[in-house]
Amino acid sequence: MATTGRSSNDSDGVRDVAGVVSGAEFVRVTAAPTGGCVVAAGLLAGVCDEVGVPSQVRVVSEPPSHSGAADGSQAATPTASHVTVGCEAVAADASVTGVADAFALAREVGTHPDPVVTAAGAVADGVEPPADVRAAAEAWTRRPGVGVPTADLAAGLAHSTLVHASFSGDEQAAGAFLAELGLPPEPDAAARRRLASAVALDATADAPPCAADAVHDALRPRATPDGMMATVEGYADVLNAVAWAAPGHGVALGLGVADRTAVLAAWQAHAAPSHAAVRAASLARHRGVVVADVPTASPTVARLLRDYRATEPAVLAVGTETAALATTDADAHAVLPGSVGTRRRAVTTLGDSSDADAVIETVRGGL
Repeated sequence: MATTGRSSNDSDGVRDVAGVVSGAEFVRVTAAPTGGCVVAAGLLAGVCDEVGVPSQVRVVSEPPSHSGAADGSQAATPTASHVTVGCEAVAADASVTGVADAFALAREVGTHPDPVVTAAGAVADGVEPPADVRAAAEAWTRRPGVGVPTADLAAGLAHSTLVHASFSGDEQAAGAFLAELGLPPEPDAAARRRLASAVALDATADAPPCAADAVHDALRPRATPDGMMATVEGYADVLNAVAWAAPGHGVALGLGVADRTAVLAAWQAHAAPSHAAVRAASLARHRGVVVADVPTASPTVARLLRDYRATEPAVLAVGTETAALATTDADAHAVLPGSVGTRRRAVTTLGDSSDADAVIETVRGGL
């Protein structure tokens, strides 16, 4: 839903955002570091281009300054309008909470947003693409296998953050895993089903029961033979990685101007340390939440811990500078203080150790 605080009707909200953009001299877009939010920010920048309004996009890990400046570093220009995506600001003129509404707005003003990247943004944020997006993306079909973004299965499995398995983060280990399966160079449907079964068994072998549901989301993907990435699920994986590690690439994907090679390099660079953090995490179980002590906390690490190591429906990953919360049945953005993000994944910045302790206690009390 897109809102400005004046209407709870979705279509009214989209019209309000359109009115803010069309009446602005300059638009600042501030987005949370999630796959769907950065795509939405890119779509909004495209809307600004279409109506001839200059814009600036910034991706943040804490709410924008109450001063109204998108980056908190200086006062906002009096003639600038501020639109937020996945975060709140007291002085914001409008906010968009989902990529679907940015897609609808883009179509309303006459641009041609990519429905595949929009669908991937929705999947990245844990929601099913809406009907109008699915209808516009007629090119995809479900097929057996694993949802990776590349045709190179070894690279795809090693760098996927949709699963956490024995080979995760290690391309040589992924290659050895594939060699044992003896798949043909061009896998047919039967070979892809065998691969999916083997990945599922590996990812759930020493994991809690919730891992079975998590790995299911990576199987039988929606193939996009003419898209930038091989599958919608793999695309979503890439979006979540670059949203945190290289958000400019995510915005560029929403704008349709991204460099595929650079995007995939950023995805790969994000995967290995994320899986290493999951393996090294020190876990403390509490009622409703597992608190994980990790070197670097990101939404990816929190989600992987929630899906493949935790025995509670939420994981709070606490690092030296950030804390990230991943949930299954609670609003992560509402529970994690000072956060930006979505209902299922949110992140906040930390000060000293006492700040981290306060965040942990707040989250424990809110779940």
